[in-house]
Amino acid sequence: MYDSINKPESQLLQSELNTVSSIQIYSGFRKDFKLTESDNQWLDNKIEQIATALFLDGKRILVSAVGGYSGCPDKMIDTIRLNNIEIVNLKFCHTCTDGFRDEKFIKTFNDKMYSLMQIEPPNRKTKLFYGEYKEQTKDRFEIKLVLKEDRTFKFWINKGHSSDFTEGLWKNKNDTLILNSKTLDKSDDISFALSSAKWIEFNDLEFQLKKGKLSELNSGNLKLKQAVE
Repeated sequence: MYDSINKPESQLLQSELNTVSSIQIYSGFRKDFKLTESDNQWLDNKIEQIATALFLDGKRILVSAVGGYSGCPDKMIDTIRLNNIEIVNLKFCHTCTDGFRDEKFIKTFNDKMYSLMQIEPPNRKTKLFYGEYKEQTKDRFEIKLVLKEDRTFKFWINKGHSSDFTEGLWKNKNDTLILNSKTLDKSDDISFALSSAKWIEFNDLEFQLKKGKLSELNSGNLKLKQAVE
């Protein structure tokens, strides 16, 4: 139902906009409808409201656009993981000429959902970090860092008969990588006590990515090179 307290000016918006598909359609034609600035803001608020309602209902959803020259896949709903959270990826199919219509909806909806999930949204450089990074120390210890697309990481220092290890979540701010280890529970503590691995902890450990190389920005001088597949 439309917001009866802050009623939109346009008669076109004074209908039941309470589903993702209905709001998506109206949002896509907002320029054709020649909506006022206040009605555009009202529509953006409706998009944020439905994202919030879905989140409070236990649904974690992100929207993406597919289609164009390559066509649309048979499966329009996928499941992805980010920061160890299972998320439904809902896909909007478009032709070669109308992909622009969903841009505003997708950005507004996803920004709100990322905020509610407390996940740093990807930026234009996030994909550059994906992959495996390696280095060998002067003591011939092998260091390996794996940055996964689900924004989790694993880090090892192989010392032969023993190793240092940590895992957790990563994010990037432009060219800067930030690593934070997960909090160990009792079962993790026991498993590490029984193994030869030593748990190490990263708290906002930062690296700068430049030309496929990560350089530590904290007190250390760790440098890692991206492995070429």
